[in-house]
Amino acid sequence: MAAVPLCQSTRLYIDHVRAAGDIARRERPPPASTHKASHVLRDYNKRTAALTYFSFPAHGHINPTLSVFRELSRRGCEVTFYSTEPFQQSIEKTGARFRSYGAGFRMPERGPGPFAQLTATLETLLRLSCAVLEHCLEPVRRSRPSHIMYDSFAPWGSMIAQLLGLPAMASVPSILMNPEIDRKYGAGRSEDPQLTPEWYADFTARHRSGLLRCGIREAPSPSQLLQSYADCNLVYTSRLFQPLAEIFDERRFRFVGPCLAFRPQAPDFPFERLDGRPLVLVSLGTVYGERPKFLRRCVEELAGGPWQVALSAGEHFPIETLGPMPENLIVRPVLPQIEILRRSAAFLTHGGMNSVQEALYFGVPLVLTPQGADQFWISSRAAELGAGVVLHTGELEAGAIRTSVEKVLCESVFRVAAACVGSSLREAGGHRQAASEIQRFMRSRE
Repeated sequence: MAAVPLCQSTRLYIDHVRAAGDIARRERPPPASTHKASHVLRDYNKRTAALTYFSFPAHGHINPTLSVFRELSRRGCEVTFYSTEPFQQSIEKTGARFRSYGAGFRMPERGPGPFAQLTATLETLLRLSCAVLEHCLEPVRRSRPSHIMYDSFAPWGSMIAQLLGLPAMASVPSILMNPEIDRKYGAGRSEDPQLTPEWYADFTARHRSGLLRCGIREAPSPSQLLQSYADCNLVYTSRLFQPLAEIFDERRFRFVGPCLAFRPQAPDFPFERLDGRPLVLVSLGTVYGERPKFLRRCVEELAGGPWQVALSAGEHFPIETLGPMPENLIVRPVLPQIEILRRSAAFLTHGGMNSVQEALYFGVPLVLTPQGADQFWISSRAAELGAGVVLHTGELEAGAIRTSVEKVLCESVFRVAAACVGSSLREAGGHRQAASEIQRFMRSRE
């Protein structure tokens, strides 16, 4: 799950646009609250170097961090990682200490759930922030970390850093955003019908009062709930892929490229069935993966082509409903995506940040079918760089999937562009560079 789109065509977003513009102006995060926080700050002058990380518990957010924290643990850094129980085993394999958000922190079990619309997303982020502050603030205070790091879609991490008066870093699992980028790259998204002046006024009041009860005197704006940046921000792409990269202060925003060296619990795959034909990977990701109508069209249109297809149907999708499989298709609930991308000639993807970065890292051209959230921005940027073509699933003509796959396979311009972007991603440094940036910041703010 990645951050939802920031702007819609409505005057309700005046506050949001101004706040998002803070990025370009290099403003700092809101000042720390002093309400209920004086006791929290006592005795921190004697703390030892230790990092506490607050995740947003979804695969697309956690996966990029696993290699980074494994590298930090290898270097002797003490890391405490807050998340939910489904991720506990993967987190502990990095060497980090797992801590639970508690029973009050509830994520959707399948699909985007409340994160499909902006209003529900803001309501959910407010609820989760209050739950984390109530459950985790005192245990974090007692553990005496020296630094806080948080997912940029986990605003409670920024709030805890403010309450404890600690230096903070952000892990950014998508491209950086501002209103100009949203206007240029956000075409194809649907509006939220629940977003009305009445709802916005009511939410703003509840937002401020709810966080005030948690000790936050100066509540972040609604837009800052969606994108919480810090004094140091790790972005898992290259400056080449980031739209309008020149407006983001390179002292604050560090582009480290995709971090994909460590993926525990990768599923099995019958690699022995690959016979040398071009391999096409098809996956709509862990959140938007189960789209029966679209998956059936993929099977129908890619059957009998001069390629082999590895298709991920989703953990809960009844594969038998797709009917008999053509000989050139291998369908599984989930796939070892990175290992398949190493062997792939094309990737039909929803345009999620991890999927796009992983494919381009290996120079694989893309057919992009954005489903929601930041996928529209990311898909538009990949196409602008020449590394793929975009299909909007609500407007697909018959044969469009097959034609698009043929296009990126047969026209070398897509492979060349994908290779160029891939070179920039590899040169960004990956998990080792990310770990070094974290340590550099921690030393500078001891």
